[in-house]
Amino acid sequence: LLDEPTNHLDLESVTWLESFLKAYDGAIVIVSHDRAFMDGLVETVAEIDQRTLTLYQGNYVAYEKARELRIEQLIAQRDAQDKEIAHMQAFVDRFRYKNTKAKQAQDRARRIERIKEELVEIPEARKTVRFAFPQPVRTGDMVISLEKVRKAYGDLVVYDALDLQLYRGDKVALVGPNGAGKSTLLKMLAGALDVDSGERRLGTHVDVSYFAQHQLQALGLDNTVYQEIDAAAPGWTQSQVRGLAGAFLFHGNDVDKKVRVLSGGEKGRLALAKMLVKPAPLLCLDEPTNHLDIASSDVLEQALLRYEGTIALITHDRHLIRAIANKVIEVVNGTVTVFDGDYDYYLWKRAEREAAAATGRSPGGAATSRAAGPAPAPKRVPTATDSAGRTHRRSHGVAPEPEPIADATSGPKTKDQKRAEAEARNRAYRATKDRKVRLDEVDAELAVAQARHDELVEAMGDPEFYSDKGGFEEALAEYADLKRRIPLLEGEWMQLSEEIERLSAE
Repeated sequence: LLDEPTNHLDLESVTWLESFLKAYDGAIVIVSHDRAFMDGLVETVAEIDQRTLTLYQGNYVAYEKARELRIEQLIAQRDAQDKEIAHMQAFVDRFRYKNTKAKQAQDRARRIERIKEELVEIPEARKTVRFAFPQPVRTGDMVISLEKVRKAYGDLVVYDALDLQLYRGDKVALVGPNGAGKSTLLKMLAGALDVDSGERRLGTHVDVSYFAQHQLQALGLDNTVYQEIDAAAPGWTQSQVRGLAGAFLFHGNDVDKKVRVLSGGEKGRLALAKMLVKPAPLLCLDEPTNHLDIASSDVLEQALLRYEGTIALITHDRHLIRAIANKVIEVVNGTVTVFDGDYDYYLWKRAEREAAAATGRSPGGAATSRAAGPAPAPKRVPTATDSAGRTHRRSHGVAPEPEPIADATSGPKTKDQKRAEAEARNRAYRATKDRKVRLDEVDAELAVAQARHDELVEAMGDPEFYSDKGGFEEALAEYADLKRRIPLLEGEWMQLSEEIERLSAE
């Protein structure tokens, strides 16, 4: 039973949790606002609406489609009921006091009451933003620049000689493992954290708004929702303030609620609404969807889609990243790499890079590295930079292609031809021998690794497994290592098989 399991997890941890739960053999019940997480995992969605639980088969996307179709059917059914009631009510009104028709009028009146008792209830429609959000002032092309920036916490150097620029209209998602330095980078961009050395430079007409969870504590607990927004929007009319509140799902008397009685999600919505009263040209958002339900996340998504400024965003919500981001910055061990494309482009380039690292081949069109931190990196294949500034790996240790053998001429083979064919067969045998030996080794390693992986997954399903903290951490580290090794072994096995097949054919 998992209640919002992805809250407070970074993107890498969410991805790991999803893959682990996919392999889990037991039953899982999840409450979550993370649509991408549910899409990759769930097989059934249980909707609770108007005191009724309805089951939909499939993932969240399938649920949304089925729900929309079901609502259309319910609306049609309700329309038919309303028409029948109106038709019979007209008969009752006309003949209620006529002796010859009084009995039929009474029968129809009773039927009307029965239909009213069975009236179809239409589920509430999803909320959409119908508010014209103010836009920030237009800035110059360059919005913010970090030049030769260094940042350290004591002896721990997070960034050294970091160079990074964001431009007008960039909507950037910062991704990377927990502790890599994403929050530090976002805070430096926002000006919430001073750099140790180097320069942080804002572009023309640029100021910054920074949203993080701690800002919820800055709300006035004794103020109402209306008062909080009104204080942030001097000069706004009452209808404008209520319009913004309504856009963030504070309807009717909700605006009179005291901040102290609001839920975490409601406080998050209120803080975001205040930030968008007069949005800065650069928004820095740290996990803005934490504690928000799906409807509230939709409101934020629609607001950010309408926003014409620049965004730097940290979130574990892949749905929001896919909807908003047009650029991805990967932060790993103090190294910042910019991918000029959306989240799916980033995933494709990362998979290409990992496959290249596993096989020793060069990834085509690797993303441009904009900054490098001091963290020691493992030994890598030497690199070269092309004229476009893209980094490419040079492959080493790849056996040269065997020379092609000339086609045999028609007629009886000469001694020279037979000798050449024999030498070709010997070359092919020598070329494939070592590969076949390695293929058998990889096959055996893969079988052992997969068996151990399955053992660990089964063990993790036992509650007793988590009672031994030391053993749990050791097994978790082994599980993570196996999740990394198994795809590498599979990639090597596939490559060896293809090479053996190709050399044998030649």
